Amino acid sequence: MPGIQRWFGLLIFVAALHMIEQLITGLDELYMIRRVLNVYYGWFKNTDFATVLLVTILVIFVLLLIYGVLLRGRLLLCVMAFFVLVSISEVHHIAESAMQRRYVPGTITAGAWIIVGLMLGRAVLRQASLSTQAPIAVND
Repeated sequence: MPGIQRWFGLLIFVAALHMIEQLITGLDELYMIRRVLNVYYGWFKNTDFATVLLVTILVIFVLLLIYGVLLRGRLLLCVMAFFVLVSISEVHHIAESAMQRRYVPGTITAGAWIIVGLMLGRAVLRQASLSTQAPIAVND
């Protein structure tokens, strides 16, 4: 478990650096998110309802992630695996930079985010391997 804690803590730091890089160098990703949200809002007649629905879904999702961490065990590993996938998905910055043959905001720290995410993934797999070897405790 210490490996998961260490790598997740570093992931938080790298995520903050990644967002700072994008704030300084450009908000390209924000404009992409706005395009996606415009499609989402197009599905609804009432945009206020759409906003509240989206916020509700996101808040419940975050609370479920926190609950999974609090329950520990396999659910904690599933939550950490989700963050590993989020980390690996940052490869899109590197791919976009390569395809456009130019710097895309977020590319510099995307590499660090991916590496730390992979290290977190390694710690999750190691912990999963250890937990399958030991008997599972039943909570009363």
